[in-house]
Amino acid sequence: MYSFFIDTIVIVFLGYAISHPLFLWLTPVKKIDTSFYRFNLGLSCIIGSLGVIGYIGIESNFISKIYIWLWISLVLIITAYYWNSKRINNFIITIISILGCFAFFQIIIQISPKSNYLILFFMILLGSMITASVFFSMILGHWYLNVINLPITLLKRSIVVFSLLLVVRTLWDVIYMSIESVTDSYGISYNLWAFTFEFDGFLLAIAMFMGNVVPLILNLFIWKTLKLQATQSATGLIYVSVLSILFGDLLFKYYLLKFGFLL
Repeated sequence: MYSFFIDTIVIVFLGYAISHPLFLWLTPVKKIDTSFYRFNLGLSCIIGSLGVIGYIGIESNFISKIYIWLWISLVLIITAYYWNSKRINNFIITIISILGCFAFFQIIIQISPKSNYLILFFMILLGSMITASVFFSMILGHWYLNVINLPITLLKRSIVVFSLLLVVRTLWDVIYMSIESVTDSYGISYNLWAFTFEFDGFLLAIAMFMGNVVPLILNLFIWKTLKLQATQSATGLIYVSVLSILFGDLLFKYYLLKFGFLL
């Protein structure tokens, strides 16, 4: 597993940094303090920079490195420009994230197993958006301690989006594991559900449970807690969901890089 550590970290960090700013659409600047934007953009800069530094150490073509350096440079520039600004344009932030997706695609085809790259990119980006969504929800939950009379609908909207992303991945994973097969050393083929009972596959069952089942159950409790206007309790539950999502995502990336499973 350790041989895939750097590749996994690069994919997780860059995917998170690219997709995280997109969730700022859920919190219009007129409804929340501008420091919320500064914090989230700054966080994307830090995580993205760590991902870029990690990618430098991976053997890859020069063009993909130019793309990712261009993206991180634009993120740093726009963050510096908006740092003390009261007027923030989400369209510009989104355009930079889209450019980042293009750079991210170039990186994925460099370090991921040969496969259908469109499906591969979609699944990795979906996983990155789920990770970014749960972190965004956690940060937003904390913001209710800093801003008086912040509308509860903002956090509810964030949890709804997070839940929808989880449902999409869960449905895909169930279908994929039912139709995809592996062949053992004896030439016997069986689907991925049977593979989870093998020594190499038991962590895949854990990834499904921690990355999909646990967060969905937690979201039900979070939603009921938000109906009671208990944002602090909901944020505590989101903390647990963050740990669950991170653990599941790391395992999913491991099986992607080692076995080529599109989960």
